[in-house]
Amino acid sequence: MTKTTALELLAKKREAIYALNMAAALIDWDAATTGVPEKSLEVRGNAAGWLGGESFSRFIASDTIEAIETLEGCLSELDEKEQAMVRELGTKYRKERAVPPEEMQAFESLTAQAQNIWEKARETNDFSLIEPYYEKVFDFSRRLCDWYGYEDHPYDALLDDYEKGATVKMADEFFSLLREKITPLVKMINSSEKKPREITGKFPIERQRDLTKWLCDFTRYDINRGKIGEVEHPFCTTITRNDVRITTKYHEDSLQSSLFSIIHEAGHAIYEQNIAEELDAYYLGDGASMGMHESQSRMLENMIGRSQAFAEILLPKLNGLFDGFADWDNEMLYRAINIARPSLIRIEADELTYCLHIIVRYELEKALISGEIKVKDLPGLWTEKYEELLGVRPPDYAKGVLQDVHWSAGLVGYFPSYAIGNVYAAQYMHAMKKVVDVDASIRGEDLTPVVGWLKENVHRYGELYLPDDLVRRATGEGFNPSYYVDYLEKKFTDLYK
Repeated sequence: MTKTTALELLAKKREAIYALNMAAALIDWDAATTGVPEKSLEVRGNAAGWLGGESFSRFIASDTIEAIETLEGCLSELDEKEQAMVRELGTKYRKERAVPPEEMQAFESLTAQAQNIWEKARETNDFSLIEPYYEKVFDFSRRLCDWYGYEDHPYDALLDDYEKGATVKMADEFFSLLREKITPLVKMINSSEKKPREITGKFPIERQRDLTKWLCDFTRYDINRGKIGEVEHPFCTTITRNDVRITTKYHEDSLQSSLFSIIHEAGHAIYEQNIAEELDAYYLGDGASMGMHESQSRMLENMIGRSQAFAEILLPKLNGLFDGFADWDNEMLYRAINIARPSLIRIEADELTYCLHIIVRYELEKALISGEIKVKDLPGLWTEKYEELLGVRPPDYAKGVLQDVHWSAGLVGYFPSYAIGNVYAAQYMHAMKKVVDVDASIRGEDLTPVVGWLKENVHRYGELYLPDDLVRRATGEGFNPSYYVDYLEKKFTDLYK
């Protein structure tokens, strides 16, 4: 096979694979946002399984590796984008080729059904409904580690799927540092007499939808190339670059839940919308990693959405839409949206304690993969770890072990990316502030300079560079948790005096 033939073959495959993946994504979106008939779940699951299996089979066909190996043999003749494509496809192929196609198709079908069972298990507070599905998900994940291969710990194979280059050793060191620095700060805050006023009351959902429209405009999420849905567990999904959809869940008695989930998911969406279109032709039109994706959403949600400058522009909006804010000032609102205290729900956790929620999930996943614990042990161990790390005890499964969709979706190894993303976000913000007046941009309700910097230094590159290379290009150094730890210590020490 010649170089030209290899490039043409990969391009042709890309068209078919993207079409299959688009159809599967639309099935998932429909099931998540519209509420489908229960009797359709099995056939939908089978359809999703077939689409995933067909995409998988087309990719792992023998002519794919022949094309990859042909291009690997002439790397010096390829341009930067072609070299990156060969790197990414070679890694992906060798991983996926190790997985029997019938196993992958069965897993796709399993997770399509499991996500709907998870919702029912939450609603009825019945862990036994989802337990057999979790058993199958983690059994597949353990075998996946063996198929992929690993050097030190089987969980390394799963971490690398979401954060290229990440290992248990790196994660253990990182989470150990977070425990050391965050836990004392949380204790000091809990004992502080400077308790912020809380945002309480009734917030009509239609008014919250109006606020959502303003938030989308503020974050520069292009709604003309997207859509907003309402779901149990907020997410962002990409159908195409020009169809990037976000979701939220509105609670009449909780304004902050939808407010910050919209900002968070918009962070994911603008990343996808700003990837250079030309990278699609090279299979590079996705984010560099899950951690890199989380860096964009966590930066918007916390470092911008919970900043003092944002509180100043948010207060007039709240006064115009809802009752109860007439006697608030900017400082009161700033402190209210940054309340730090132990809580039960990860997606509603404050910025300071958020990573403690991730540590719980990381330690449970790692132990399940190594075989130290069983799925049936999850509810009890979940409660124990929450009491140990956060000092709270879940009253039921919905607020405990059943609060996340990830395991029913088969996303084992994903959770650490949230914490890693916080580190990247702090590094990017530190570098950005050297050339962009971020607070002035926020106060002017014009994030164009901020999003412009992110597009220029992060978004547009897609998967062209590995995560470590990407963060080095933008900040001058690799993964460095010190910026994140310093940011948290300064912010919350000042907030709580």
